[in-house]
Amino acid sequence: MNVGIDLGTTNTLACYVNDAGIIVKIEFKNGRTENKYLLPSCICVDENNKILVGQPAIDKKISSPETVLENTKYYMGTDKKWTVGRTSLSAEDAAEYILREVYRELSEQFPNESSFNAFVTVPARFDSQIPRLATKEALKKAGFEVNEKNSLTDEPISAAVAYSKYLSGGDVLLVVDIGGGTFDISLIHSKIAGTSATAERLIPIGWDGDLYLGGNTVDEILLEMMCRQIVSEGEDDLSAPPNDMRYSQVQSAAATMLRNYIEPLKKQLYSDSDDDAEIYIDELLPDYDFYFTLSRSDYEKSMQKISDRMKDIISRIYRKNAVDMNTTSKVLVVGGMAHEYCLLKILEEFFGKEKILIPDDSMYLVARGAAICNSKAQIHVDNVAYTSIGVLIKNRTDVDTIINEGDIVDENFCAEREYSTINSSAWEINITVVEFKGKFSVSSYTTLMSKVISLKKSLFGRNRTLKFAFRFTEDKILKIIVTQNDGTETMLDVRL
Repeated sequence: MNVGIDLGTTNTLACYVNDAGIIVKIEFKNGRTENKYLLPSCICVDENNKILVGQPAIDKKISSPETVLENTKYYMGTDKKWTVGRTSLSAEDAAEYILREVYRELSEQFPNESSFNAFVTVPARFDSQIPRLATKEALKKAGFEVNEKNSLTDEPISAAVAYSKYLSGGDVLLVVDIGGGTFDISLIHSKIAGTSATAERLIPIGWDGDLYLGGNTVDEILLEMMCRQIVSEGEDDLSAPPNDMRYSQVQSAAATMLRNYIEPLKKQLYSDSDDDAEIYIDELLPDYDFYFTLSRSDYEKSMQKISDRMKDIISRIYRKNAVDMNTTSKVLVVGGMAHEYCLLKILEEFFGKEKILIPDDSMYLVARGAAICNSKAQIHVDNVAYTSIGVLIKNRTDVDTIINEGDIVDENFCAEREYSTINSSAWEINITVVEFKGKFSVSSYTTLMSKVISLKKSLFGRNRTLKFAFRFTEDKILKIIVTQNDGTETMLDVRL
């Protein structure tokens, strides 16, 4: 059974395409109380060292916030670890437990299925291989079958796939995906095949975004405003996380309660009403009731820096890729924060209200696209290099670029090189394949593979040169064929 998964910072969603070609959303027993299709990307290590995932973990935030871990997606592929209860966890570990919960739910709902093949979306701003590989490893550890040819794509691309039936040939689509943690945008050109009326080929033109801009960023701004008012009224400062050791049990519960009111506050701010948003919390602290009101204009002022960041990112994607903003056919806004007031004002200013589309299922569009990508649907998305790939040369101080950032790379790709030993007495070549963004520098690359290849002394004589052929396979593997003078070949694989 093929499944599409949107592994989000705040919520995780899953869909599949049934035999009738209908996309079906998965309900989770441990999904959010108000919406069972959303599995909170939250884990808890209880007093028995048992891992809880989803709403049961959310429920623990009031009674034992120190046992709860969330918002780990930012750190995928890093060495960062958290100590939760008696357990040390990385972001990959957290992703594994969340994906295990998805797998468990699928196993219960579909007991006759022998395995589940997963296709997962990642932020476009995961623009190095490390967090992508970490996501793939978490999938495997959770029990999913992973088809190397079809297992990961970017969240905005997935949303475009879900929306592709509404695109015509030649459309330039800007996808804006704003969720709990990340702000991702992609420019996509659509093409039709033969006499088809709808797009069957999507060509990414460019991508940009911010890994640290989303609903959580907005929450921090609103929380700061509320805490400032509470302090001004002579009460405790609740700005520290609920698990802060300096809190009493009452303060910890109040800090959690205050944060639970941010979401209803945002819903009021993003509604069609012009009324001020307001919340009232009875007995937030002993003998203290909290009343907070916020106008749209004051909200806009507080969001000015965030709005400027979003403006810069949107302008930059057009400038960087030499695309005229006026050529944009549609702007597709998806994700849990798709109705954010300041973002929509920016988009209306840039493109006009008539081009902005927020589908009713905008929250689910990424997961729907992932399910389509993992089905038999005939839609092709070109492979575009998100980083440059090269080989270190000149004593590792420079690079010979094999694939340039932004290149469309398919199975017909081939590059040939000859590399020699560093000095006349050496009988081996160390080939180091690296990736980098923008202009190469010795301090800003990531090593993908390093391999020492021995030369055959008896055959080479004075010749200390090897031939290298680089090919790109359909399943996103860079194959390196190393040929010695006698025709002997060595095969090396670099997974991209």
